Amino acid sequence: MARQSHTRDRLIRTAGELFWRQGYARTGVSEIMRRARATSGSFYHFFPTKDDLLLAVLDAVEGRVEAEVLGAIETSCSDPVSRVSALADVYRAHTVPNAVDFGFPLGALVNELGVEQAEARRRVGEIYEGVIQRVASWFVGSNHRVAELVVAALEGAALVALASQSAEAVDTCSSQLSAYVEGLEQGGVEADEMPPPETAGREIRDWKAW
Repeated sequence: MARQSHTRDRLIRTAGELFWRQGYARTGVSEIMRRARATSGSFYHFFPTKDDLLLAVLDAVEGRVEAEVLGAIETSCSDPVSRVSALADVYRAHTVPNAVDFGFPLGALVNELGVEQAEARRRVGEIYEGVIQRVASWFVGSNHRVAELVVAALEGAALVALASQSAEAVDTCSSQLSAYVEGLEQGGVEADEMPPPETAGREIRDWKAW
């Protein structure tokens, strides 16, 4: 049983690395099996399809984010400003020159998931919501809207960094978020006064319809 568990873990780790570095669509099952040193029998015993493996990878990502990112930040930092800054540092670590080609793992993956991976997209949404709720708990009253702003801003900055091949966008975002959160903590800005976003009220049917 332990040997089977090790094989399953290797398949998940290998797939996660390949999905991040070269994309989900460009990663074949045969390459995953070869790099994970697993047979086809072992692969299909654990994962009937490649999409099933993707869901397992997302479960693993969620566990790592909760423990190695958010948990570590909460252990080492005690106030909202330093926690937001530490979270920005995590994003920056994925946009330094040796990693900027790949971007932040979860965001890089969700960008290429289509309607045929509806379950995976739903799962990614759950993971993001879990992150937002955890970040919200850092603020007085567990402010969900501020947490959404923090996570969305850092995700967007990471995407700009990926496109520009520079971590400058993440650095700028980090400093602006820190200033904003500090204002909240000092009572200079009330999060509840933030205006709700305006909606366009139209359905986008074509990628050219900006």
